[in-house]
Amino acid sequence: MTHPGRRLVDTKEGSVHVWTREGTGLPLLLLHMSPRSGRMYLPAMALLDRPVAAPDRPGFGYSDAPQGTPTIGRYAAATLKVVNSLGWDRFDVIGTHTGAVEAIDLAHLAGERVAGIGLVAVPAYTPEEVDERRNPGRVAAPRPTPQHDGSHVRAMWEQRTAIRDPSVDPGYLQELFLESMLSAPGAHLAYRAVLAYPTLRRLVDLNRPVVVFAPSDDLTVQTRRAIPHLPSGSEVIDLQELDFDLWKVATTRMVGLIQTRFQAGQLPENC
Repeated sequence: MTHPGRRLVDTKEGSVHVWTREGTGLPLLLLHMSPRSGRMYLPAMALLDRPVAAPDRPGFGYSDAPQGTPTIGRYAAATLKVVNSLGWDRFDVIGTHTGAVEAIDLAHLAGERVAGIGLVAVPAYTPEEVDERRNPGRVAAPRPTPQHDGSHVRAMWEQRTAIRDPSVDPGYLQELFLESMLSAPGAHLAYRAVLAYPTLRRLVDLNRPVVVFAPSDDLTVQTRRAIPHLPSGSEVIDLQELDFDLWKVATTRMVGLIQTRFQAGQLPENC
């Protein structure tokens, strides 16, 4: 794999760490899911020949923790600062899970500078689902408190492994675990920011087409709920044979979809 570039960008949320790759053509911004980081896109970035950036959201990866309680709007503002530091005028954006919600807000914030919009699963929650996910013990709860016996480490490892098949490469599980550890002090804040965001309304208000990649994962119900609310001309790509590890297990396929849908900086005519 070609080694990516790396940089730090000063924002109101602190320093944001960004993985980058040089290339020609319209730049592409990749926004990660929680509790991961821009590192999740490195295999795909190595196969793309256009300028690409994958920032670590404030509080994740090698970025500073956000200042105060974060919101999707504050995440998007920090990301726009990253884009500006790269000198990008127009660009495509693709976000996964939390990144999908941030991509929607960024498209509102940056306006016509955002050429194409891709959403990998859409966290479109009902009020009842929001209340349920805010309950103690759910993903929006703080991580286990560090213990002298290291039991919190085991608990966090099990959080990463319990939802995956036992045949999954343990090296990949370790990568997931390390990213989870880096985000440990405040990963739940990103989940709460997603729960507080009016995803469906902001999606409808985009008034321009998006591409939705629809895997079979823990947001399948929410993604299907969002489909009737997509702006006119949008496209839904059915990826039901894949799950939230699609960037790992189907890297070449995802890159191919990006190249056919976004390389020209616009959605295909027949979307």
